[in-house]
Order: sequence, then structure tokens, then C-alpha cells
Amino acid sequence: MQKSSGNDKGSSKPPNMSVSWGRGASEYRPGLFTKRYFIEHGEACAADIYYALSREIERLNKERIEIGEKPFQRPNYSSFAKYFHWFKLLGLVEPTDRREPAIYDFLEERVFYQLTGRGKAEEETWEDPARTGSNRGK
Repeated sequence: MQKSSGNDKGSSKPPNMSVSWGRGASEYRPGLFTKRYFIEHGEACAADIYYALSREIERLNKERIEIGEKPFQRPNYSSFAKYFHWFKLLGLVEPTDRREPAIYDFLEERVFYQLTGRGKAEEETWEDPARTGSNRGK
């Protein structure tokens, strides 16, 4: 008797797999989510995008738990900030003139960014900016 993988075409159950929020999570990769957020909102600060990504992962996790899937791991702001730094280094985003005071006095002001022409045109770089950035000089 063969084991069913859950991937059979006739199966009504989705495959049981766990996916991290980062490189392996398709449209929830930080870059792809960030690009889509900029397209929808025009400009944003990194914190706004991070909180939107976190809310979306929480929403997805509720659905995943209901169907018996393992939830995505929620990113921490530090790891998201590293990705955002790559977006700036690679010329995918650029600062706008918009600034807002931080919520707390000990934080830096909120700097808003928008997509550059390259950021609008690129797709592969958004998928894995660290790999693209490390291959730049080669």
C-alpha cells in the first residue's frame, strides 16, 4: 500500500509542510512583500512595512492552524531591518522628503521611502537581496 503525500491531484487535503517566513515563503519573502507594499501605498517607512508583514503572517497562521499546518515563524524587526538595508544598498528604494517624529523620544525619526525605477523593474533582486548583493562585484 502506498502512502499518500497529500499532493495527489484528487486529494482534498493540502500538503502538510512548514515554511519559514523568509526565503522559502514565496510571496511572503520580505522583499516580495515589501515591493508589493510599496506598489500599493506609494511610500512607507520600514516599520510600517514590518508591522504589515507581521499582521499578514498572524492572519495566515490562524488559517494554517485551522487546517493543521505549522505556523510561519514571525520575523523580528532586526532581521527585517537587515533586508531593508539591502533594498537601500541595491538601489531598490530611495528616501522621500517625508519625515515624521518617532513614537518614542529615544528613537530616530521615521524616514519614508519609495520604489526607484530599478525597484519597480526588478523581480529577482527582491526575492533574495543578500545573494544579489553578494554577487554584485563578480
